[in-house]
Parts: sequence; C-alpha cells; structure tokens
Amino acid sequence: MKRIGLVGLGFIGKAHLQAYKHVPNAKVVAIYTRSGNAITNNQSNYTFVSSYEEMLKRKDIDVVDICLPTYLHEEYITKAALAGKHIICEKPLALSSHAVKRMMEVVGEANVQLFVGHVLRFWPEYRAIKSYISSNVEKVKIVHAKRLGQLPTWRDWFQYPEKSGGALFDLHLHDIDFLYALLGQVKTVYAVGTRNAKGAWNHIMTTLSFTNGTKAFVEASHRMPNGYPFTMSFRAQASDVTLEFELKAGENIEAVKGSNLILYENETCTELNVKDGDAFQNELSYFIQCLSTEQKNTEIPLDDVYYVMTVLEAIEESLETGKVVLVK
Repeated sequence: MKRIGLVGLGFIGKAHLQAYKHVPNAKVVAIYTRSGNAITNNQSNYTFVSSYEEMLKRKDIDVVDICLPTYLHEEYITKAALAGKHIICEKPLALSSHAVKRMMEVVGEANVQLFVGHVLRFWPEYRAIKSYISSNVEKVKIVHAKRLGQLPTWRDWFQYPEKSGGALFDLHLHDIDFLYALLGQVKTVYAVGTRNAKGAWNHIMTTLSFTNGTKAFVEASHRMPNGYPFTMSFRAQASDVTLEFELKAGENIEAVKGSNLILYENETCTELNVKDGDAFQNELSYFIQCLSTEQKNTEIPLDDVYYVMTVLEAIEESLETGKVVLVK
C-alpha cells in the first residue's frame, strides 16, 4: 500500500482526491492545503497537516502528490526529493525547459521517482485515438486539435504569465504533448495569438510540422465568453479516412454534456466504442503501479516532459517574433 500526502486542494487536488478512492494499493493519509479549505463531510476522514514540512517529516507517507500552482512546483518537488519522497506532480511541471532539467537532476540525485500528470495520455478517447492511429500513422496527413475555455475563476494566479504561463502552458500543453506521443518529433512551429492584460498568452493558434511529414493545427483559449462550454476536440485526416472526437463540458472538465468518437470511412460514419474509465484514475493507478512493482514509467517518461517543454518554448518564441521557429 502506497501512502499518499496530497498537497493542494483546489480543482485538481479535489479531482485527485476523488480518484484515489478508486486506485488500488493507494491511500491518502494526509492533506496539506495553503488556502485553509473548509473540511467538508466527505473529507473529514483525512488528516490535515499544518505545514508542508510537517508532511515531509511523516514516516507514514511514501508519495507526495503536488496539486499546487505551477510556479510553486520546483520548490515543493525539490523539498520532497530531499526528504526521500516519491513525487506525483500536476502539469505543467514548470514554465521552462531549464527548470524541468533542474528537477530531473534533483530527483535523480535523490533516487526518487517523479511522475508528471500529462493526463490526456490516459483519457479513454485519446487512448482509443492513439490505438487506432498507431497502425495507420503514416497515412495521417493533417490533424486539428483544440481546447477552448474560460479563464479559471477559482484562483487569480492563472492570469499571470510568470505563475501559470497562460493558456500556452495550461491548455496548449495537453494537445502538444498528445501529438508528440502520437506523431513523434516536431520540426517547426508557427504561432499567432493574443495576450491578456497581465501579458499572458490567452489564445494561441499554432501550426506544427512534424518530421514524419504530418501537419497539425492546434488552438487553445482562456478567453471564451461566460457560458461557453469547455470544449476539446481532435480530428485526424488521411486521404480516405477521418477520425474525429469532440467533448463539451461545463466551465471546466466537470459536467460533461456529451462526447463522441466518429470514424468516417467508405462513405459511412461509425461511432467507435470507447472503454469506460476516468482519466485521473487511469493516470494515478499507473503511477502507483509503477512504484509498487518497480516498473519503468514508459507512459510519460521525464524525457518526454522535457521535450514537450522545448516545443512550448519554440511556440512562445514564434508568438513573440511572428516567425517560423525550428524546434531544437
């Protein structure tokens, strides 16, 4: 049994807390939240600790799950690693490839495991997309992906570029990461977008050219109007086949109003069956399984996390310069 110390109880922290109830061989034993959230009835069975340092000193905690604002990740990961705790951290891991590299070095020297929550790789529909396309990837020539929503209202740190990275790092990352897992390395990027009053990129449209010849157009937004449902979609096109997915939810990924995965082929459209499952449960179950069985993390290796960050930096450079940027 892996004993979890949950750090942060905002939107994602609560999602992780609910998911752990269905994760075999894992139990949340303590929660640390800086905001002093009120303890609701369904959380009253958990021990709330008064400081992060207190949590790290506890010998009954094996894994620290960090669900804090992005700008705090490096500090909290470093402290956890030095305390000998394994770490699960929500995405984005950081706002620069240099910071990612520093964290990789810290956990390597401490001989602890670090898992990063690139949850789209565990989303049932995206798993189905990858399973279908993997055997036909050379036929895919054009991909469209989008992730559109309102600026999160539960905390104000999302609007500051130095704290969240804006929609570029908070939303765009998801689709860039999935496309890399699906199509491989990116050759060039070209991006246009808009900034909010604080200077964060809040709407981004990026064209990516992959080394395998596929082109992708990816859109992300934090500036949709109130009442616009959180929407994510994916469309892959070959010469004679198109695979399309769309999901509409509430203000965020809660209250899903409908989703489907459709295959258009031979003048017919077929709704594909998708194995039921919760993405956060899938993700956390895999991380805990890796720790419990000493299994290598092949789903989201840290090298992938680092590479995706370099692609985001190239997109940011293109946004700022208005030029096509070569991904190094």
